[in-house]
Amino acid sequence: MRPQRPARNSRDRLPVEATVRMSGKRRLLIPCSGIGKAVGEVAREATRLLMEELRPGTFETVCLPLIMTDDEGDTGELVRSSEVFAIDGCPKKCATASVKHAGGEVDHGVLVVRVLAKNRSHRPESIVDIGEGGRQLARDVAMTLIEEGGV
Repeated sequence: MRPQRPARNSRDRLPVEATVRMSGKRRLLIPCSGIGKAVGEVAREATRLLMEELRPGTFETVCLPLIMTDDEGDTGELVRSSEVFAIDGCPKKCATASVKHAGGEVDHGVLVVRVLAKNRSHRPESIVDIGEGGRQLARDVAMTLIEEGGV
């Protein structure tokens, strides 16, 4: 079974072929799962921005626990055969570690706390609601991945 993001409406849904680069690889975006951490929520918001607003149809994504539990199955194969973009929240880099656990490599990665260090005013307010500063930080993270990843 191939993981795909749910469509919000008919114009939002693009064929999987749209995620394939000239290299023939699919682009896989893996965010931090950082449950209980504001930087994890920022990573997930950056992923939502990339997938729904900034670069719709460019990426596929799968949840981090699925990578860990299905590392020998279809999900692991997807990780190993894709161009992988990771958004890690904190220096523990769980998204990157999970990709490596499944036998893949991160081709392009962004660390939320490094982006935050460049502009402290874009600080998340809380875990429950990252607020305007956190939403701006998520946009900064997404734009960093676009620029550094060439997408």
